[in-house]
Amino acid sequence: MTSPDPAPAATESPGASRRLWIVLTAVLFVLATVLALAWPAGGLETAEEPIPQRRFGQTVTGERFGITPRKVSYVTADPAPKFGDPQPGRFLVIELDVTNLGHDTATTEALAEQLEITTSPGGALHRFKDRHTQFVVRDGGDDRDQLHPDLPEKVLIAYRVPERYPDPEHITMTFTDSAYGAGFQSTLSSWMDGEVLAAYSADLGRAG
Repeated sequence: MTSPDPAPAATESPGASRRLWIVLTAVLFVLATVLALAWPAGGLETAEEPIPQRRFGQTVTGERFGITPRKVSYVTADPAPKFGDPQPGRFLVIELDVTNLGHDTATTEALAEQLEITTSPGGALHRFKDRHTQFVVRDGGDDRDQLHPDLPEKVLIAYRVPERYPDPEHITMTFTDSAYGAGFQSTLSSWMDGEVLAAYSADLGRAG
């Protein structure tokens, strides 16, 4: 007695293969669309931490500078006339306690470059073009600009308010840290911009 031949194995028809490929393509398309929409919205990445808010009188310590803003004034008299020749204009005058925490001597200009000033109403002040002066307040003079390591100093930084801006009523000052290290174009280490450490806010009185 002979056994019957085994039934031939079932094979997948071309139509079924096409349908499976279409389903897989559709699923991949949906996933790609979801990823493309979620990524810019921040759904798949860590949200940026908000900038810490500080008041004048509070200390923030970075890698290069520790600062305590003490006072901000809005004035119409030149706070530091050169050679006794005051310039006309409107000025924001910021007074800070500063300690250089780095290993080398810094300048008040290097400190000022880490500050961003915004007035309201008005807008942002250019940290170079609108900066009027900066110096160490000591012995009644305004000609010192060096900040030596671990030596606390009082610093004054003045900005000229642009003519197109109305009288400011509020100020926000953002303080960016400095980080010491090598850059992309050089193996030599230097001070570079680091992370934003804090935003200080204060109301302004009438110009005097």
